[in-house]
Amino acid sequence: MRNDALCCTCGRVRTVAKSYRGTPPKEAQDPDLPRSCAWLRCDHCAAVTVHAVIGPRLPQGCAADGCDRERHNRRADQVRRRIERRLAGYIAEGITIVRDVPPADMHVDHASLELIEYDDPHHLRLRISAATPPPEILRALDAVEDIVDQRAKLGAWNAVPRGRWRGLALPLER
Repeated sequence: MRNDALCCTCGRVRTVAKSYRGTPPKEAQDPDLPRSCAWLRCDHCAAVTVHAVIGPRLPQGCAADGCDRERHNRRADQVRRRIERRLAGYIAEGITIVRDVPPADMHVDHASLELIEYDDPHHLRLRISAATPPPEILRALDAVEDIVDQRAKLGAWNAVPRGRWRGLALPLER
């Protein structure tokens, strides 16, 4: 199996064996290269130049789907996209979303999010704590989906000088 390699001088592409690293020329100022590069003879440049290896050859310890950092970043992006889609759906249903609420301003200590129903035109309000990591927000939004469909789970109505409300706080998992 061979990988493609891009000449860093002229930009031409050639192929190279997966394990081949090449030998640096004597005049090379920095002969040590990262694992993603190789010293190869370029037909166009007519010299041995640095080539960036393009393909599935990965540094030692990396799986075929990328290194641990890449997998973590992909998972984090996926979680953020799912959160945004769910919140957009709640907004479309008329639920007010309040993001990045300071933990001290949450009605319940250590709550990841709070779902509150007011007895006025505002209807439902979803408050998300700023201290909640995205995977935890996604898990809490799963629970919110069930609660929105069965509002009896929000508990009893409370009367305060500003009006009536009822709500549910989902605790932050520790």
